[in-house]
Amino acid sequence: MKSKTYNCALYIRLSREDGDNMESESIKNQRDLIHMFLERTDEKLRYIDEYVDDGFTGSNFDRPSWKKLLNDIDSGKVDTIITKDLSRMGRDYISMGEYIERIFPERGIRYIAINDDIDTLYETPGLEFLQFKLMFNDYYLKDTSKKIRKIVRAKKEKGQFLGWKAVYGYKKDPNDKHKLIVDEEVRPIIERIFNLALDGKSPRQIANIFSDEKIPTPSVYANLNRGLKSTAYELWCPRTIEEMLTNETYIGNLTQGRRKKLNYKSKKEIRTPKEDWIITENTHEAIIDKETFYTVQELLKKNKNKANSKNMKLLSGFMRCKECGHAIGINKSSDGKRAYCCCTYYVSHSKYGLCTPHSCNYDKLEKLVLDNIRDMCEKYVDSSTFKDKVEQSKKQNDIRVKLQNDINVLGKKITNNLIYIDKIYEDKLKGNIDLEMFNRLSLKYKEEVELFKNKKLELEEELNNIGTTETVKEKEDTLKKIKEYLSFTKPNRNLLVNLIDEILISEDKTIEIHYKFKLN
Repeated sequence: MKSKTYNCALYIRLSREDGDNMESESIKNQRDLIHMFLERTDEKLRYIDEYVDDGFTGSNFDRPSWKKLLNDIDSGKVDTIITKDLSRMGRDYISMGEYIERIFPERGIRYIAINDDIDTLYETPGLEFLQFKLMFNDYYLKDTSKKIRKIVRAKKEKGQFLGWKAVYGYKKDPNDKHKLIVDEEVRPIIERIFNLALDGKSPRQIANIFSDEKIPTPSVYANLNRGLKSTAYELWCPRTIEEMLTNETYIGNLTQGRRKKLNYKSKKEIRTPKEDWIITENTHEAIIDKETFYTVQELLKKNKNKANSKNMKLLSGFMRCKECGHAIGINKSSDGKRAYCCCTYYVSHSKYGLCTPHSCNYDKLEKLVLDNIRDMCEKYVDSSTFKDKVEQSKKQNDIRVKLQNDINVLGKKITNNLIYIDKIYEDKLKGNIDLEMFNRLSLKYKEEVELFKNKKLELEEELNNIGTTETVKEKEDTLKKIKEYLSFTKPNRNLLVNLIDEILISEDKTIEIHYKFKLN
């Protein structure tokens, strides 16, 4: 057997993502070690070629040189693979076991991992502990990935931009890659998107307008090459418009973490819930003012699930059933000449008698509502004490929502740390970690829990103590909106959304208008 000559492929891999930042793992050191092994062996191991993947993770085998090596194996060019150790070939437990225990033997490939004392041609000692070493390498990959994610998250929370490409409308500052500056070339497009939304245009309508005008999409503008280009590559997508309209980056708040990898072994990305986004305020120049942005958010909520926004009625999305709490929809009569309102819950569950129709003529209802709002506005605009009567504002509602989101995030962190404490206690009982490490980690996690709890209490107190009186500026803004409302013969949805939260309609046609502010 020893007289056979083996055609050897030297496989070398290095990845910062796997934590391979030690000098001993450098490309040069791996190469030197393998050549030294070839020089000292008594066997006929003939060097054929070297395959290097520099900067590729060990979590998968989607690497150019590895693929080239497999092709050379298929062509019969090489029959032996040599690596410095198992982790250089890969760290994924399942894939590594598949290669070493099935694929290589079936293809007649000999595999040597020098430092792990593994040679599949012989019963080397390293093979007895192969599964343990593969599991350890996989755990190391997972642990490193977790540490890197923590570091990345900490940097994002400090307001450092870590994306490979800035969001459309911005670009990386050439003097600091972690900061964003406005891309003046497309600033007008961003502003136009928000202005169109203010005018009542839906994301689909805006997308169609831009597609018709042949305005380059973000991908085309950035000259991104994402595989085969479909016929829709140059067309704007409504989802893209909607994501832009809800992205706080445009008001100067760096918004990161909107997507994440499925897990440390997968390249697939998934969208993360909004409460898990990392938002750092006032990190760069805003393109859109906050008043415009938050008005658009309200309009998007009111317009949601409205099939034909082109012919959307003024009160669409504002009306709710007083009895069941569901939306009041607007339908056309059978002859198409009259619009009428009806409880959507009744329509979908009419045979169960869960609610009543609440049916009424829409045009008459709209006039009644607008007259009611106008009477209220005129009454309080004329009142010299108007500013003292406004107790709530839209902005305060936004502050409350943000505080509650921060409280929820801290609650998750506390829960996670308590889980970590239980886990390391189990590790101590199993002998996976010693008492010193347990005490150190336990103290660390407990200190963090106390820190999170104190911060959570502070935010809860702040939430409870938010005053009910607006600032002078907020009062003046509200007064300005009311005066603007009064100046229109028939106000638009943009104005209405700044004043009205919802309109409740009772079974007896009684109307309750809930404003964004309280008038006492």
